[in-house]
Amino acid sequence: MNDRAATLAAMQDAKAQLESRLERIDEVHGSWEGAVGEWSVAQLLQHMHGWLTEMTAAVERMNAGQRPTPEGVDYSDPQDWNPGFVAERGEQTYEQARSAFGEAHEAFVSAVGEVDAGRFGVGKTINRMVEGVVTHHYAEHVEDLDVFLGG
Repeated sequence: MNDRAATLAAMQDAKAQLESRLERIDEVHGSWEGAVGEWSVAQLLQHMHGWLTEMTAAVERMNAGQRPTPEGVDYSDPQDWNPGFVAERGEQTYEQARSAFGEAHEAFVSAVGEVDAGRFGVGKTINRMVEGVVTHHYAEHVEDLDVFLGG
């Protein structure tokens, strides 16, 4: 994941891995509270949607020549953010949460695709953002879904 093409491909692979689990979950099971920790799978998707939305705005700021993180904002403790992302999205069915997550993923991919090719590389800001919100994050939740799905 050193250049833009490899980064975008890694994002696509991470999404495919996640989707292969989500496709096995129906509305009833996707809405079960406590399926993944305290959350339903729908709430898990809301949480992921929240991070995608935040980081899409961060990438758009980078593309505009600004700092990715606004002054006074700290993303270092996800536990400060996660409950709010779920609460902001309110009551959603599993399918609604899945659709909204998919749209947020595509918006993030689009924003990342607009980043200047010279800004990609090991340890670079854009690569750390993609790892944090997609490649590593999705893999973490694929593991959670594997447990939920019993395999």
